[in-house]
Amino acid sequence: MRVMREHFDGMLIVNGGYDKTSGNAAIASGLADLVAFGALFIANPDLPERLRRNAPFNPPDTAHFHIGGAEGYADYPVLEPA
Repeated sequence: MRVMREHFDGMLIVNGGYDKTSGNAAIASGLADLVAFGALFIANPDLPERLRRNAPFNPPDTAHFHIGGAEGYADYPVLEPA
């Protein structure tokens, strides 16, 4: 990521393996402008609320990605209301 920032001064969006702590650190350090959460968002449709509450994440069911159907996409549990 540092190499990208050294050679690119535009808006930089990073993705891949970030959680709340590492995503915030990437932004705070100036190495990224935004952090995208792909698979983590699929597994946690309520991801913004989970981040606000510091709640645990559902693990992504990658074995069912891209095969069609709801399993692995639309069957993850959501948090109980606060």
